[in-house]
Amino acid sequence: MAVYTVLGPEAFERVSEAFGLGPVQEVVAIPEGSINTNHRITTPQGRFFVRHTTVRSAEDLRFEAELLAHLTESHFPSPTLVQTREGRPYLELEGGRVSVFKWLVGEELQRSQLTPEHLERLGLELGKMHRITQSFGGSRDNPYGAAQVRGWLAGLRGNKDDEVATIAEELEEHLERAERARNQGLEPRGVIHADLFMDNVKWLADQVGAFFDFEMACRDAYSLDVAITLNAWCFDNSLYRLELCQAFIRGYQDSRPLAQVERQNLFGHALFGAVRYTASRIRDFYLSPLPPEQLTRKDFRTYLKRTRALNAMGPVGFRELLGL
Repeated sequence: MAVYTVLGPEAFERVSEAFGLGPVQEVVAIPEGSINTNHRITTPQGRFFVRHTTVRSAEDLRFEAELLAHLTESHFPSPTLVQTREGRPYLELEGGRVSVFKWLVGEELQRSQLTPEHLERLGLELGKMHRITQSFGGSRDNPYGAAQVRGWLAGLRGNKDDEVATIAEELEEHLERAERARNQGLEPRGVIHADLFMDNVKWLADQVGAFFDFEMACRDAYSLDVAITLNAWCFDNSLYRLELCQAFIRGYQDSRPLAQVERQNLFGHALFGAVRYTASRIRDFYLSPLPPEQLTRKDFRTYLKRTRALNAMGPVGFRELLGL
């Protein structure tokens, strides 16, 4: 959600016409994220989220559209994708593809606001989503699996920044430990969100209003989604907060109990997720040439701390942390 492609007024007029939104009254850039160029636009019909991507394929966008339709039909709180006048889920524009979503109501919580009750409700909704996606037939391989991360680290190891190169070598060791700790062939799999960060959930008072930003959704292990979400929400001030971790797992299992193999693999998934986001944040934020007005940076060191904390506690300590 950064500004990678500068779109002029005529581009938004074309978007509004193609999607039948009415005259554009306001356009506001959203300089956050790591992949897309995003804006909020206002028309007489309301506010809309406009996403321009130059990296996602037509197949990726169709998969996302079909998944969102399935979630909506199943009454799961998720974004409403606006179709073009011709019934297509995206518009070819300015060297990329534009998707439009109705603006979601609600607020995104700050870390200082989180309570065990929030995490229990979050876990409950994630478990519901995983149950719902079991009946979804669409398929997309995870584009950010171990092979991809291993390739990133190999490139970072040769970076001229000595700190980056040294960290990349450390992360390679953690990645290999994570892979040894995951028995992926036996796990329940289905379509997962794969990126359920705090800024991808809207809250209505103390209830989950919607999950959004499904652009990384793919078919992979359900417990990988659990681990990625736990990493994102339950770590604060260099520590995993036990009360938040256990509330999240309790809520999830109220909706979808974890199989024994999933419990055993959670440590490996969590360590993999921490390595993956440390590496991607180095690439997408720390090394990005974009100026501050076009990109709100995220510090890779927060995920490096997670990586080191997980490595120190090991599988047994992690299961104790989760109450499993």
